[in-house]
Amino acid sequence: MPTTKFFQGILLLLPLLVGCSMSEGFRRQGFKIIAHRGASKDAPENTLAALELGIRQGADGVEFDVYKTGDGWLTLMHDKDVLRTTNFKDVFTDGRSAKVSELSLAELRSLDAGSWLSADYAGEKVPTFEEALEKLRGRATPVIEIKPEDIGQDVAMIVQKLSIEKEVFVQSFSPRAISDFHKVLPEVTTGYLTGSKVSDDSVERAREHLRIARESGASVVVCNYKLADREYIEEIHRNEFFVWVYTVDDAAVMRLLMERGIDGIITNVPSVLRDLSGRGK
Repeated sequence: MPTTKFFQGILLLLPLLVGCSMSEGFRRQGFKIIAHRGASKDAPENTLAALELGIRQGADGVEFDVYKTGDGWLTLMHDKDVLRTTNFKDVFTDGRSAKVSELSLAELRSLDAGSWLSADYAGEKVPTFEEALEKLRGRATPVIEIKPEDIGQDVAMIVQKLSIEKEVFVQSFSPRAISDFHKVLPEVTTGYLTGSKVSDDSVERAREHLRIARESGASVVVCNYKLADREYIEEIHRNEFFVWVYTVDDAAVMRLLMERGIDGIITNVPSVLRDLSGRGK
C-alpha cells in the first residue's frame, strides 16, 4: 500500500520515535514543500488540475481551501464567493448570490473554474472535498485549510469517513476551527495560520503565536513569511513547535528562509522550491 511522501521519513525512523509525541516525529521528517492551492501559478487554484500539477512539480503536501455549500457539501474555494475564479456572471444572470454558502453543489458544478486562468483549463470544475482527498491519497499530503470557523467538525468527519486521518494536515486562521476539528480527530497534526505581527519584538511575537497554537491544539505555526526572521524561528523551535511560512514564490526569499531553518514553505511554484532545495531531477 503506497505511503504518502510526506510521511515516508517517519517509517524509517520508527525505532527512534517510540515514546515520542506526534509533533516530535513530524519534525524529524525534514523540510516540506507545500503547493499553494495546488501549483496555482500554472493551473487554476483549488481545482483537481492544480492539485495534480502540484504533485508533479514535486510538492510533499498540496494545500487547498475548504468552504461549505448551501446544501451542506464541502467544496474547494478560497474566496467567500465564486466571482474571481469562475464564470458565475455568465451562467447566472438572475441576480442570485455568488457566495459559496448560498449556492448548491449542483450550481457550483455548473460553473467553469478554469477558463479565468487559461483556455487550456476550460471546463475545469469546482471539486468536492472528498474528490480532492482521493486525488491526493497516497501521493502527497492533503494540507487542508478550513475557511469558515464553524466547519471544523464537518471537515473532520469527512476525513474520518475516508479513513485518511494518517495522511492529512489541517490548518486554519481560526483557533475555533482547529479546536472543533480536534474534538473529532485529536490525533491529526494541525497548524495555526497567522499574519498578525502582534509585536515588533520577534520573540514576543513568536510567544503570542505559540500561545494561540497551543490553546487550539496545533503543533505547527504557519505564518506570513515576512514575520519569520531568525529570532522568531528559533523561538518557535525552542518550544518544540514547527514553523512554516506562506506564500513565497521568490527564489532568493526561499533560500534565505531555508538558511534560517524554516520547516516548510507554502508556494505557488513548487517546482522552483524543489529545484532550489536540491530535489530537482
